[in-house]
Amino acid sequence: MKKITSITSRAKQRMALVLDNNETVDFTLYYLPRQQGWFYNFTYKDLTVNCSKVVLTPNSLRQFRKIIPFGLSFVADGYVEPFSIDDFSTGRVVMYVLNSDEVKQVESEIFND
Repeated sequence: MKKITSITSRAKQRMALVLDNNETVDFTLYYLPRQQGWFYNFTYKDLTVNCSKVVLTPNSLRQFRKIIPFGLSFVADGYVEPFSIDDFSTGRVVMYVLNSDEVKQVESEIFND
């Protein structure tokens, strides 16, 4: 798992996530104050996903596990969903990029798939 440490408290952030196979994912993380929540968009090759809500989960991209070689995990202190603009910058919520082996491990150990 690769911990993403560059997330700040800015309401909109764009970054390139570099995967273990040296491919990149165009990733945008943004905060919506009226929703009191964080959301993300990403593009990987021909796949674009928009307006996914950040929730605490071992793999937020589980539904794409058979078509992309990575996953996203969000964890938090106290198991409280992200709701504040500074949740990532304070370290209360952390985002990890999973490689394909880690996605398979999550499937096996957590979802018994």
